[in-house]
Amino acid sequence: MKIVLVNPPSPPEFRVSRGLMGGFGMAVNPELLYPPLELAHVASVLEAAGHNVAIHDSDALGLDVEDARKAIIAERPQLVCVDSSSTSLDQDLALCRALRSELGIPVAILGSQVTYTPGEIFERDSVDVVVRGEPEYTVREIAERVAQKRDLQGVEGTSWRAADGQVVHEPERPKIDALDELPLPARHLLDNQRYRFPGVDGPITTVKSSRGCPLNCSFCGYTLAQGLRFRFRSPEHVLAELIDLHRVHKLSHVVFRDPIFTTRKDRIHELCAGIVREKLELVWQCETAIKTLDREVLRSMAAAGCKHISVGVESGNVEILRKHCGSKLLDGQKKLDLARCVEVFDSAREFGIETRAFCMIGFPEETPAMVEETFELVERLDPDQVQFCAVTAYPGTPLYKILNGSREFDYATMTGFQALEGNEHMSAEEIQEKIREGYRRFYRRPKRLMREMANPVRFAGRIARYFTLFKKRA
Repeated sequence: MKIVLVNPPSPPEFRVSRGLMGGFGMAVNPELLYPPLELAHVASVLEAAGHNVAIHDSDALGLDVEDARKAIIAERPQLVCVDSSSTSLDQDLALCRALRSELGIPVAILGSQVTYTPGEIFERDSVDVVVRGEPEYTVREIAERVAQKRDLQGVEGTSWRAADGQVVHEPERPKIDALDELPLPARHLLDNQRYRFPGVDGPITTVKSSRGCPLNCSFCGYTLAQGLRFRFRSPEHVLAELIDLHRVHKLSHVVFRDPIFTTRKDRIHELCAGIVREKLELVWQCETAIKTLDREVLRSMAAAGCKHISVGVESGNVEILRKHCGSKLLDGQKKLDLARCVEVFDSAREFGIETRAFCMIGFPEETPAMVEETFELVERLDPDQVQFCAVTAYPGTPLYKILNGSREFDYATMTGFQALEGNEHMSAEEIQEKIREGYRRFYRRPKRLMREMANPVRFAGRIARYFTLFKKRA
């Protein structure tokens, strides 16, 4: 059967990267374009089952909704599966609706937003089925049912509308334990030269070497999409993917998209040794947590080509760290483990690894004084880059459960940078201004300005991004 997997166009106001924030998506720098890795994983499973698969990436092709609709129809598919994000959901559903109407074939939608609000997705007859949770085996089973002209009764991990209009929510599909049994993502279906990362010369690609995060931060979508249990591919299986992308697809820049890349240090040491042994000339980066890093694992990573790490700092306030942030920066006595934080950032600098600190502003109980503690911590750590995000209550997260019932949420505003609401201490506008202040304070320090001016092109790009962060959907 011919199946088209779709990464829809971004809204006109900004680029959205649907794989970020645990699949809820996030507004990003226009110069950032990640490949639709989740769709590539789904495609490889479908191809292994004998289907003819195409991946349509509207952003990579520079298409708007109308041009995307025409391109997808031209593929003459028998099944379409569309990725989605919170902030682009209305536009994503409009595309689904148009395809469903014109093609007269089943249309499925996946993503964390639709996973946790599946009933709402059927209100305007936009789709036939919602794929909840990890999509690979669920989409494969949907394709099998469609090919056999059977209904979706009993397909785990789906929500669908019955003939009488009732929405049926099938049981959850268990998370995939044996990740090594998944085929390598279908990069041959992507135009790999189109994908890029700000400040990186040449194309980039992404790799997901593990799934799940045990830290359970109240605001994090990754634990919803991937679970609290850490599941990992073997170093040998990951190395096979790195060899394929480097030697077959001629790619040298890799962004690991694991929630916490260094959860198992022994595994990272083994993977890094394999990269060195195979003489893979890769430049790569990852996201991780301070408590899973130390000097020796950073040394191994640097020797294997790691040039950048993004670290979840989140907050400098102990109470917020304890309540919302999985105790990421706390020691055994639940105090801020400043010495460990400083050691990690200093060691990264020593080994030539750039750092980015992820920080959140706008927790329910956060005061301006607590925000000041975050600013002071970031200045003490002095990363190469900083990212301040607005705390966002994505559906299904513990934070959403805390706030829901007393507040309404507009999914179109969930960009990751736009403050959606205030708290008892700060209004939404004041939280937004604190985010701006954080950027200004960090980058206007004399020492930082001198460092930035060593690369004026990159600095100009950061300034341009600052002025586009706070755009809103029309």
